[in-house]
Amino acid sequence: MTYFTFPKLSLAVAVAVTSFAAGSVVSMDAEARTFSGDRYVNRDKCYKVKKIPQLVEYDTKGIFVRGSSRSWSGNMRRGGAVVRNKYNDPVYIRTARVLEDQHYTLIPKKCR
Repeated sequence: MTYFTFPKLSLAVAVAVTSFAAGSVVSMDAEARTFSGDRYVNRDKCYKVKKIPQLVEYDTKGIFVRGSSRSWSGNMRRGGAVVRNKYNDPVYIRTARVLEDQHYTLIPKKCR
């Protein structure tokens, strides 16, 4: 069984070949051409307009009016009548607080 062997090169030849290859790559980059041309630049900025409604927070337990209570309904004096001990819920006045007033916002977009 025989194996392929590389010919023995001296260290100086190997360094010379690699430096030549590296120098040719650098020289190709150094020879790049430059040119100038006319170009129109659009510096306009376009936006989409969107109206944002008012943001309001409602508090259903804003102002206290009256607490819970119980009351009797029906005629207690009449014999055999049905009477009810009724529960009454507490009463509140709803309040509103503006968190963010209505406004317009501009959303950036590409100009046509």
